[in-house]
Amino acid sequence: MRSLVSVSGLLLSLLVLVSACAPVAEQPLRVGTFLWPGSEPLFLARDLGYLDDGSIRLVEYSSLAEVNRDFRNGRIDAVNVTLDMALQLQQQGFEPRAVLVLDYSDGADALLARPEVRRLEDLRGKRVAVEDLSVSTYLLGQALAKAGLQPSDIEILRIPVDQHEHAYTSGQVDAVVTFEPFRSRLMTRGAHPLFDSSHLPGEIVDLLVVREDVLEKSPERVRHMLQGWFRALRHLDEHPEDAVARMSPRLDTSPAELAAMLELLRHPTREENHALLQHPSSPLLGSAHRLQLFMLEQELLREPVRPEQLLDVRPLEALGELR
Repeated sequence: MRSLVSVSGLLLSLLVLVSACAPVAEQPLRVGTFLWPGSEPLFLARDLGYLDDGSIRLVEYSSLAEVNRDFRNGRIDAVNVTLDMALQLQQQGFEPRAVLVLDYSDGADALLARPEVRRLEDLRGKRVAVEDLSVSTYLLGQALAKAGLQPSDIEILRIPVDQHEHAYTSGQVDAVVTFEPFRSRLMTRGAHPLFDSSHLPGEIVDLLVVREDVLEKSPERVRHMLQGWFRALRHLDEHPEDAVARMSPRLDTSPAELAAMLELLRHPTREENHALLQHPSSPLLGSAHRLQLFMLEQELLREPVRPEQLLDVRPLEALGELR
C-alpha cells in the first residue's frame, strides 16, 4: 500500500512537472476597430481567410472613444486610431507604435448642416454636434477659421458619433461634425456638407497602432496582420464588386453606397506605407507636427511629444512577398 501511494505520488509529481514545462498557448492579437470604411479591409481579410483566427482577433466597438479606452486599459493589443489619438496615447505613456497607415480621409470626414444653414458663416449662434475627439475638433476649427469664426461663436455639443443621426433628426442640433458611414446616413436625411476633409489633404489619417511590448513579444503576428491587410487591398483592387459585397453588410450599407464611401478615402500602398513610416523623411511627420501644435493650443495635449518615435517601419520591412 505504501509503495502504491509512493508510485501515485511520483506520477502526480511528474504530471505537475510536465504541465509546468508545457508551452502556454499564445493568445491571439486583439485588434480593436470601430465602424469606419477605411478599416474594413481588415474584416475583408478575415472573410477571405487571410487572417488566422488563432493569430488575430478583431474586436468591434461602436466609437473611437471606446476603442481608445480599452487600448489604454490593456484589453486590446492593437487599434486603428486617428493620428491625434495616437499622439495622445504617446503622451500618456502607452508606447504606441504605428505599424501601418490605413487610410487618408479625402471627404469622408465632414461638417454637415441643415438646408437653411447654407454657408459656413451661417453657423454663428448655431448648435453643432462634435464627438469628443481631437480630429473632429480640428476639422471644425479649420472650417470656422475659413469663415472667420471662433469656437465661441457657436454652441458645441459633445455627442458620440453613433448618436449624431438622432441628434440631427430630433432637432437637437443644427450641424454635425461626423464621418462615414454616418455622413452618408445624415445626407439622406437632408443634411449637406459645408466643409470636409478634402479641404485638408493629408491631414486626417488613420493608423494601425500596436503597443511596443506586444510588438516585441509577437512580431510574427503583427506581420501576419499586415500580410492579410495588403492581400485584402489587392482583392479590393482586383475584385471591387466582390469586395464591397462582402464588406457592406457590417456597415449596414448597400455595396453601391460603400463603393461611394471608399471614393472619399485613400488606402496607401505597401510602397507608400514604407515611405510614410520611415522617418525622418516621412511626410506624415509634417502632418503630426501641425496637428500637435493645434492640440497644444486647444489644451488637448499637455506638452509636446516626439511623433518620430511613434512610427515603426520594422514589421513592414520584414514582411516579405505577399502570398
